[in-house]
Amino acid sequence: MSERRRAVVFAYHNVGVRCIKALLDVGVEISLVVTHEDSRQENVWFQSVHGLALAEGLPVIRPERCNSAELLEQVRALAPDF
Repeated sequence: MSERRRAVVFAYHNVGVRCIKALLDVGVEISLVVTHEDSRQENVWFQSVHGLALAEGLPVIRPERCNSAELLEQVRALAPDF
């Protein structure tokens, strides 16, 4: 049996939800989900990556900037395969 692969996923919208589900279906361990806060002015008609992550018990964050040095260090510390 091969070692389980780990991923950090940056995702949003229906595509993000589908990708997370596909990764989970093939046994990828998701160490962190990074998404962003929905706009309060937006009429949300799509699935929530944040809601899926919470429902699946996945660690999820919604940083103000996804290219910050702090987030890069957090991802590096997790040492994901993907």
